[in-house]
Amino acid sequence: MLFVLGGNGTHGGANVIHRECCRRGVKVAVFGVPKTIDNDILLMDKTFGFDTVVEEAQRAINSAYIEAHSAYHGIGMVKLMGRSSGFIAMHASLASGKIDICLIPEVPFHLHGPHGVLRHLKYLIETKGSAVVFVAKGGQSLKNCANSDDTLD
Repeated sequence: MLFVLGGNGTHGGANVIHRECCRRGVKVAVFGVPKTIDNDILLMDKTFGFDTVVEEAQRAINSAYIEAHSAYHGIGMVKLMGRSSGFIAMHASLASGKIDICLIPEVPFHLHGPHGVLRHLKYLIETKGSAVVFVAKGGQSLKNCANSDDTLD
C-alpha cells in the first residue's frame, strides 16, 4: 500500500506510480489523501492547517491595521496565499473584523471606474482616514481592469 498526502502535483505523481505498477503487474494499492491548506476541496469540512493559517493571517492583519491607523491616510495591505481559492482570505478577514477590502480569485473586480476598488479605497481614506486591504494571491489578477480611463484625481 502506498499512502500519498499532498496537493495536485503530488497526486499527479501518485497517478504515474499507479499506472507504472499496473503496467508492470505489481499489485499496489495507492491511496490519495488531499493535503491543501486552502480548504478548497469539495465534500471536505476542513483541510490540514487551515485553522492555523487563518489564525496566523489575523496576526498579519492586526499588524497592517496598526500601521494603517498610525499614519495619515494610511493603507495597510496583506497579501496571502490563495492562487485559485480565497477561503483563507475570507475567513481571516471575517474573523478579524478589521479588513475594509478583501480581493479573492472567485469574485471578479474592477480596479478603476465609479464602482472600482480604487474609488472605494479613496472613499475609505476620506471618510475613515485609513484602510486595510487583504489580497489573496489569485485575487491580484487585474486583467479585467487594464483598459480604464478613470483616475483618482
